[in-house]
Amino acid sequence: MPEWMIGLLETQQLTLPLWLPVAALGLTVVLLIWVTALLLSARRRKNAERIADFSDPITSIHVGKLHDQGAREYQQDSFGVSDEKTYSATGLLAVVADGMGGLADGDRVSAALVETALDGFMYSQGQGTPDQVLLTLTQWGVQEVNRLLGPENYRKSGSTLVMGLIRGDLFSWISVGDSRICLYRNGQLLQLNREHDFKQKLILQAVNGEIPLQEVYTDKRSSGLISFLGMGQLEYIDLPVEPLRLLPGDKLVLMTDGVYNALKDSEIITALALDEDAAPEALHRAIQKKAFQDQDNYTAVILTCKAGKPGKNRKGRQA
Repeated sequence: MPEWMIGLLETQQLTLPLWLPVAALGLTVVLLIWVTALLLSARRRKNAERIADFSDPITSIHVGKLHDQGAREYQQDSFGVSDEKTYSATGLLAVVADGMGGLADGDRVSAALVETALDGFMYSQGQGTPDQVLLTLTQWGVQEVNRLLGPENYRKSGSTLVMGLIRGDLFSWISVGDSRICLYRNGQLLQLNREHDFKQKLILQAVNGEIPLQEVYTDKRSSGLISFLGMGQLEYIDLPVEPLRLLPGDKLVLMTDGVYNALKDSEIITALALDEDAAPEALHRAIQKKAFQDQDNYTAVILTCKAGKPGKNRKGRQA
């Protein structure tokens, strides 16, 4: 074979196409992407399984109660919970009302509110959407309190009102005044409603430049209520845009200011971290330990969401 042909063959054998390294690199990248996608897909499936396990249907609600006169001469707080035996059919309604200690007959007003709400809920069998149920019960409450007082006694007596309704795994609520509705979940305490006190007006005035910002925190009128039952026509009412989806283990707390004014959030969280039977007593002991000479009446209803087979039902009502 001529030497020039041998040289040509050797050149062809030793010279690789320019596109080959690029193709090899591209194939490697594709393989890495494919492997990464498989790993991410497997992780997502595991996370989805964990979420599914954690989001088991809520089958029962454990009701815990705290109710004490404190250092006051009279008990003006009232509370009530609908019959737990009807939870699967109509849902569970909890009501807390704080009669205003600075006004006359606050106990009569708060008791009338709780009784009206529970009787109305039982009578209506919880018919309608959660919003409709809560708004209707509040409307009846306003009418009953206004009838009880008469126009000449508006603002001479009154009460706050918070109501929570659980249906399945959804929680809806309504509030007037400064009693609180909170969610305890994963060691965190989240306030769901807004307090209707004069501080809200001070905040607006400060933002609008009408008063110094410092007055929001120093004005002695800041804790005064600007919306409550007993004033005639309500000024403000709190209602969520949509219900809150609940998870097993969640605790919902409806409480008067006698609880949250006495305890820090961290102290409330410590009590709620205990099991459902121990939490109310832990709150009670924590407030008593403070030994405030002017301790207000204090009331809390704690609703613990449970999955699995329903346990024994316990009726809870105080009005």
